[in-house]
Amino acid sequence: MELNPHDLIKIKDYKNLNIDFSNYGWALESLKKSPFVVVRRAPILDKLIPIGIRGSLRSQRLAALLPFSDIDSILSPTCIIEKKLWLENSHIKNTNIYSCIEAIYKIFKEYNLKWGICGSTGFELITKIPTVTENSDLDIMIKIETADDSFSAASAKEIYKKLFEVKVKTDVQIETPKGSVALAEYASETNPILIRTINGPKLINREKLGVIL
Repeated sequence: MELNPHDLIKIKDYKNLNIDFSNYGWALESLKKSPFVVVRRAPILDKLIPIGIRGSLRSQRLAALLPFSDIDSILSPTCIIEKKLWLENSHIKNTNIYSCIEAIYKIFKEYNLKWGICGSTGFELITKIPTVTENSDLDIMIKIETADDSFSAASAKEIYKKLFEVKVKTDVQIETPKGSVALAEYASETNPILIRTINGPKLINREKLGVIL
């Protein structure tokens, strides 16, 4: 079973989470309304998945551990693009996010990129629970899985410039087997470069990224 940061997991029973909900009433209400949690970027230890629970407010985030046995289903941010879920969401259609997704879809299609939507927008598109506001950023991940998906710094720079034309602030991360790199940093050609791994952030030389060069 493959799990990656930003994946959404539909859980079978929130009672199996080792959480004292008397201290986190908002988390309990959130799970009752929509039993989805997000996979965090951290090691899986003792068959327990590091997950996060989202509330309706930006400040409402709670880290927890989920047993594999409590997984009902797993949904990747990339399924949002594959199924074009934003076309079915009437709430998203009434925000600036909608036109931005449409614009970014066209941009990324030019480069044949596999990508997905994370954050509050991704959460809403999968769970159908309204979380997006007019002030929401758009969190995006570009998925690089093998050397065949090579993504040059030159292409990153072109995309980064084009994203300035969209109306909403975007935060784009390049997800690789080795960790996550910010598109802005990769496009800048700085060296060393910061990569976020399951064991924490690290500075590495660009040539060690390998798969995305």
